[in-house]
Amino acid sequence: MVTALVVAGAVLVVSGCGWSEEREAAQVASQEAQLKLLMSVAEGKGAEIMGQIPASEVGTTVDTSGIRLTSDFYEEWPKYYKWSQTVELHLDGPRTPAQVADDLEPWLAQHGWKRDKGHEFPPRSRSFTRYYRWDGFLLELEAFTDPPPRAQAVRFMIVTPDTDADAPSPAPTTGSGSPSGDD
Repeated sequence: MVTALVVAGAVLVVSGCGWSEEREAAQVASQEAQLKLLMSVAEGKGAEIMGQIPASEVGTTVDTSGIRLTSDFYEEWPKYYKWSQTVELHLDGPRTPAQVADDLEPWLAQHGWKRDKGHEFPPRSRSFTRYYRWDGFLLELEAFTDPPPRAQAVRFMIVTPDTDADAPSPAPTTGSGSPSGDD
């Protein structure tokens, strides 16, 4: 009788482990799909923003985008994506980084980005940073204010929401990447 209970208990534990592994695999697959969608949205929104700076004003761009772990303990999930571009304007170009930032302000508002002044600090001696939010995404815009011959740079960074193990797989995107279609 005791042996039968031990065997039955072992079967329950082993079968429970299988369910747990299946659930974990499903959560990982869901988060991978979420991350892919978040990356697509961030890259689409970033491209729209970059499209507001005429190519004739741009000298070089540096891309430092990438996937980041949310946890400080090196756990595999959840993750988020950081789209990041630094744009160096031509030194003799028509606009300074501050003018680019100011000119983008109404365009960003028109496209659903809400400025988050509560997140901002006073301007520093060589740059200022503005923060905007859209549908859980954070846009950080840093304009460097040193005059030429220093590089005339604007840094853009879009940080996505974290993936969520308990969320359902994401819906397909429409337009420029908004899952809800509100592009």
